[in-house]
Amino acid sequence: MSPEAKRRELPVAGADEAKSRRRTRRGTAAGRPLRIATLASSCLVFGLLAVPGVAVAHGPIAPAASSYFAKVLELPAGLEVKVVDGDLRMWMRLPASETLVVVDYRGAPYLRFSRSGVEVNRNSSMYYLNVTPVALTPPAYLTASTPPSWHRVTGGHAYEWHDGRLHALASVALSPGVSFVGRWTIPLRIDGRFSSISGGLWHADDPSIVWFWPIVVLFACAMAVWRLRRPELDRVVARMLAITALVVVAIAGLGLQLHGRPTVTPFQLVELAAILAFVGWGLWQVLFRPPGYFTCFLIGVAALWAGGEMFTTLLYGFVLLPLPAFSARLVTVLSLGTGAALIPFVFRLADYDFDRNRKQRAEARDGEHRGVSALA
Repeated sequence: MSPEAKRRELPVAGADEAKSRRRTRRGTAAGRPLRIATLASSCLVFGLLAVPGVAVAHGPIAPAASSYFAKVLELPAGLEVKVVDGDLRMWMRLPASETLVVVDYRGAPYLRFSRSGVEVNRNSSMYYLNVTPVALTPPAYLTASTPPSWHRVTGGHAYEWHDGRLHALASVALSPGVSFVGRWTIPLRIDGRFSSISGGLWHADDPSIVWFWPIVVLFACAMAVWRLRRPELDRVVARMLAITALVVVAIAGLGLQLHGRPTVTPFQLVELAAILAFVGWGLWQVLFRPPGYFTCFLIGVAALWAGGEMFTTLLYGFVLLPLPAFSARLVTVLSLGTGAALIPFVFRLADYDFDRNRKQRAEARDGEHRGVSALA
């Protein structure tokens, strides 16, 4: 091709390249709101999934805290008995050589522990109250003299069941400053002999509402920095929030997964290993690399999840986790505060990443254009 033909084609190529750059800028500008909207929607969904609904006074299933706490004080020799989830359920294990019957509210046999395992009496009023979904009213014909209908529920020698006698006194009005509610008793028959398990029920006042203020203060301080719109400062603050969030997620994971109900299961240990692996990955990302928006997004979601799982520690007096009450509430506050504060910085870091990538692409295209011009 002659030099004159090349010179005639260069303006056309330059015009086409300019149009391509304009289309790319328009695509990037149009795509940014979509990405941010998608990220915001994901944060909202994960946040709603992380924070559980407000529980009743005894807390949700597998609660982290409760207003009431039942404790076993006296039990027959040879039995291993624990109250699970504050005052909700009773767990019992005994040697296979013994035969034990748990008596229900009406004096009828409910559970039978024997050499062959554990059996439940379907002609017991407690059976109807403990099935899922719950039968609101047990049949009126069931009495202590109704012939039992035994059905085996496990071949082992340990069993857990809901027993309303543990928290029956929770409706009793207490005088200010009184924590002991009263005593409870669960009647038994061991090898035909009458016996019982007895204990006490305690109440704890709800924590102060002041615990919610650090969450608000932490979020407000983060937003004050966010409004300055200084890239380096934003990255420093995002890194500090992410590191704090990862530390409290690790502590929360230890507390939640080592919460025996009544024992720690292999699945809990697997979950704990996954949580600690995520924390290790996150610390590597934020300590040795510039904090990216997607990394901070994952860390923020994890912190909101941990705070949501432990949210009841800010509502009820007794903390059931293997953590001191003050430490558990502090971890909850920091999880919710850092998780919420990280979300605005996720959007800001996403803007910075999009702008940097667009600038790099523009510089690469300009370099190619200058190379073509030099060859011409």
